Amino acid sequence: MSPSRKFARDARAATWIACGTLGAATLFAPKFARALVVGLTATIGIAHGATDAAMLERLRIGPGRLKISIAYGVVAVAVYAVARRYPLAATRALRAVSWAHFGSGDAAFARHCGSRGVEPLEAFARGGVPLSIGGRDARSAWSFVAACAFAALGAARGNAADALDVALPAAVLYAAPARVGFGVYFATWHSPRHLALILERDPRGGSYRERFARFARESAPNVAVASAFGALAFALDSRGSRAQREDLVTALILGITVPHQIAVWIVEYRSRVASAEGR
Repeated sequence: MSPSRKFARDARAATWIACGTLGAATLFAPKFARALVVGLTATIGIAHGATDAAMLERLRIGPGRLKISIAYGVVAVAVYAVARRYPLAATRALRAVSWAHFGSGDAAFARHCGSRGVEPLEAFARGGVPLSIGGRDARSAWSFVAACAFAALGAARGNAADALDVALPAAVLYAAPARVGFGVYFATWHSPRHLALILERDPRGGSYRERFARFARESAPNVAVASAFGALAFALDSRGSRAQREDLVTALILGITVPHQIAVWIVEYRSRVASAEGR
């Protein structure tokens, strides 16, 4: 097995453990689990998209890292402000954006691990189906059944890892309170898997330790700014019920997800154009 494939599979196993453990904690130690979800979101959740400006600069897209970072921040704050004004719409928007982004990202990661899944069904199974689960209502129950069916298809193809990739997050999202389950998925599943792909695809090469060190240096300023904004938002706007505080977390996640998704779309579009031109 190549070092690249081994690294990806080790990262996948780590997300299984993290997601399953924190998902169980939402049932048996809910206060601890909620605090850990917030902490992980404020670190790895933010960090995995914090190098978008550097990535765009390396691809010679846009006006440069500083201006891209400023535009990124403006979009994030604007989305956050709208989400705070319309919390129910924000929750629905976050799930809709996430279906495509998380599903395609997880499918890409699975292919890197050696999955035999095929787009676009694989992306739908990994994104649309699990993320339509939000608690234990009737709709979520049917979505959970659909996730189990896709997992069974993965097992039938002889790939137990594919089956677990669909079944485990679906089970966590079904068992945990809706927004907390989504936070577990974001912090322990999507973000670390995306980070693994960032490290793997770094064109500058080097050992994984060197790649991670570069990633940490490049992401640190944006992580610090975003974390400071999140802390300020909590200090000024976290009074009220638990549901209201969860609305705040949803708005923060949506704020960082939308500009990140835009950056991903731009990079994917550039990649398709370059491929079509034979470069």
